[in-house]
Amino acid sequence: MLLSVVKKYKIELVVFSTTLFIRFFYAAVIQWLFGSHVFISFSDSAMYLREATNILYHHTLSQVDTAPFLPDPLRTILYPLFLSLFVWLKLPLFVMVLAQDFLAGFIALIIYKLGVRIFKSQSVGVIAGILFSLEPMSIYWNSLLMFETLASFLFIYSIYLFICKRYYFSALIMGLATLTRPSNLYFFPLLLLMYIYEHKEYLFNKIPGAMSKFFWKKLLLMFFVFFITIFPWALRNKIQFNTWDISSNGWFALYYFNASEFAIIKNVPYKKVPYDFPPVDPSYHPGEIRNAIYYYEFFNTPFYKKYILDLIAKYPIDYLKFHITSAVEGFQNHDYRYIMDYVLLAKVPSFNKSIGNFLVNLGQYLWLFIYSLVIVGFLVKGPKKWQVFLVSFYLTNNLLTGYISTVSAGGRYNLPFLPITLLLASYGLVSLWDYRKYLTKRL
Repeated sequence: MLLSVVKKYKIELVVFSTTLFIRFFYAAVIQWLFGSHVFISFSDSAMYLREATNILYHHTLSQVDTAPFLPDPLRTILYPLFLSLFVWLKLPLFVMVLAQDFLAGFIALIIYKLGVRIFKSQSVGVIAGILFSLEPMSIYWNSLLMFETLASFLFIYSIYLFICKRYYFSALIMGLATLTRPSNLYFFPLLLLMYIYEHKEYLFNKIPGAMSKFFWKKLLLMFFVFFITIFPWALRNKIQFNTWDISSNGWFALYYFNASEFAIIKNVPYKKVPYDFPPVDPSYHPGEIRNAIYYYEFFNTPFYKKYILDLIAKYPIDYLKFHITSAVEGFQNHDYRYIMDYVLLAKVPSFNKSIGNFLVNLGQYLWLFIYSLVIVGFLVKGPKKWQVFLVSFYLTNNLLTGYISTVSAGGRYNLPFLPITLLLASYGLVSLWDYRKYLTKRL
């Protein structure tokens, strides 16, 4: 029976196991050469581990390691909760990374299934899955205790469920993705819009009767499922911070990255180092940690918001140009330069820098080729609505983040959309191959 199952799902097993093995091998080499501390070497990864510990032993999401354990307004609950299970079991960091390796394997598997379902092609799915397994940025971030892997898995799984017409479950998973990465809050409306487009004949009772009512009922239930999923966390913030916002990161990040860079370009008052933040209230919290978390508090949001809006009001055209230009540049930030300069060369200083520069440039040019294949896929006859649907998430993300996605290590903000891009590029590649075979036959 086992052999029959393996035979039936051999392609799925190859795609999943290839991704899992490559990531496991990378993590094992890192563990052997440098030790497990590398898995929390990025500042946020150590913070997530501390928050997981605080959930388990102090029953609160807090990045503070001493009492009082102030609640964290910046981060959401799901990824620290995910890590807390491993902390509770007292498992080593390597096992935590291995769990994320399994999630990466499932991402590759879902991409394969999407290729089969959308493009009716196993080749498209296999190529996309294998490319994802080999992509350096995803391998690197997958091996750090960062939320990106879990957020990417939940996001892509929600998209798959939606395309399979499992709308309520899709809304639930997108809600969980939002509790992992708050920006997913802005992607859920894209699901609703696509649902409306898919069933547009039922809009405004153009097809009257029970089916039209069923359309509106499903749409409202999707919204309700998503709302109920994120509501407990919004309620927590309302109780602790007097706001229904999911996270304080939105306006803070726009101020910290976008506004600071644009202010420097326009030569307007803004201290780059130290940042021109609101002064810390001496009574806020004793100890060194107060300066690290004070600026994230929701009561500082009006300060950041006012600064940004005043800056935009003063330079509306220039800021729009700056934001859109940054959004476009963000598509070509894959963290290869960051990985080379701050990871590989930091650990192996003797590595030849000329070879390093060549590899970085090669990676950048390969991505230009990948994007060109995405365009090819749009030019051939195919499932245009699903292609537009998939690429809309990537476009929306970069339009939301602007300059944020261009900074060093900022490529990770595009990780959830990397497998989607590879899927669309694989469709373009297979289309070119099929066209070549067609021309060969004609000649």
